[in-house]
This record gives sequence, C-alpha cells and structure tokens, in this order.
Amino acid sequence: MTSENLQTDNKELDFDKIIEERERLDKMFNENFMKFITVMFTDLKGSTAFSEIQGDMAGRTMIKHHNDIVLPAIKNGNGILVKTMGDGTMSYFTSAQDAVRVAAQIQSEIDQFNLTKTLQFPILIRIGLHTGKGIVEKNDIFGDVVNVASRFESIANPGEIYLSEETFNSMTDKSEIYCHFIKKTTLKGKNEPFNVYKAFWNPTEIEIDIKGAKSADENKNQGMQPAVKAFLIIVPLIIALLVIFKMTNLFNSQPADEIRTKQHRVTIPAETAK
Repeated sequence: MTSENLQTDNKELDFDKIIEERERLDKMFNENFMKFITVMFTDLKGSTAFSEIQGDMAGRTMIKHHNDIVLPAIKNGNGILVKTMGDGTMSYFTSAQDAVRVAAQIQSEIDQFNLTKTLQFPILIRIGLHTGKGIVEKNDIFGDVVNVASRFESIANPGEIYLSEETFNSMTDKSEIYCHFIKKTTLKGKNEPFNVYKAFWNPTEIEIDIKGAKSADENKNQGMQPAVKAFLIIVPLIIALLVIFKMTNLFNSQPADEIRTKQHRVTIPAETAK
C-alpha cells in the first residue's frame, strides 16, 4: 500500500470517527438539554405609573407584593423560576397542567390581595404560556418555545391568561381549569398564525362566558330553523311545479313529422294540380 493510499484511508477513518462523535454528542445534548417544557411569562402592569405618582419606594413595594404572590406559587406548583425581569418573571414547567394551574392561582391570589388591601393602584398582571421543546440549562432556557411564550404574554390583557394551542392540548385534565379558544392571531416575528386560548380563573367570569356561549349556540340554532323550514317547503313545491310543467309539455307535444309538415308546407304548382 502506497503512502498516498494510507493517507486516504486515514482520512476516511477520521471522518467516520468524527461522524460517530458528532452523533454521540447530539444524543447527549438532546438527552441532557432538550426538554419538552411549558414556559410562562408574567408581566406586572401599571408599576411605572404607580412609581411616578407615589414614588420609587411605593413602586418597589408594589413589586414586592407581586413577588410575594408569584414566586411562591411557581415554586410550590412544581415550576422553575428562571429569572425576574424588573416587574416580570420567566419560568418553566415540565407539566402544562401545572403551568396553567399556577397561572390561574396567581391571578386569583392577586385578585384577593387587591380586594383586601387598600392600594392607590391595583396589582394587575398578564400571563402567557407556550409548550414545546427548548434548551434547558442550569440557570437559563432558550429556544423558540421561549419566544412564543413571551409573545403570548404581550398580547394578553391585564388580568388575563393566554395560552397556545400546544399548551392547551398538553393539559392532562382540561376539566380542572376552564379554557377555550378565543381567536387566531399572528405573533411578532412569526409567519404562521397561532390559535389563542384563554384560561379563566374568576368564577363569575366563567359563568358569564358559559352563558354567553350557550346563548350564541341557541341564537345560531334559532336562526337556522326558519331557513330549514323554508327549505323544506320550497324544495317540494319546486319539484311539483317541474313535474307539472314536464307533464304539460308531454301532452301538448306532437310528432316530429307533423310539426315539420306544418312548418314546411309545399305549394303545388297549378299545372300539376290539373
């Protein structure tokens, strides 16, 4: 074997090893860092305006009250707090059910706090959730799942919980928390539209929404009934008229030869007639 052939064999052998090593590292990476998670973003609204009116100390106090509710709820609900961002938080859960449950708990506890405490401004937060595969490191998370969850938080209104269809479908017990589809929308930086679901936490709002949904269904059914009745009346009538029209034409029809004779009379010359 020449030195040139030997060098070629070594290159091929090295390349095979590189491929094997890469596959091993990819597998290790996926097993240790790629996780199926539900990411939750929360954002406190009105803290800046509150600080401008009441002062920085009052604004910081509002954030403390917010943290006293949000942070324990995440921890006790099997979530991992990744970071706080001024007046917001980013966390993740390995269970979508836990994530939605914690989100509803946070909104409910904040509502109770607003009712029992005298504040110049109520604490109002919006929450967004999305489920998918992400890179989970020791102190941070990365990936598209994070970006989409952030977008869902940004389109929610204060006091609301918006979740993606992926999160809704990943819930193991959909009867625990009342959720339903509200709209389809495009998110900043995303080409395809997303289905947006809302998780309801207020019993009064749940009751109103359920009644509204039932009324919409009833109105829809009532609106269809006259049309159905008209259809059942008009269609047989049209069929009957068509049958009568066809039968009339049949009785009044004449043989083709007779019709041709009448339409194409032949004038006999006088000489022939003699």
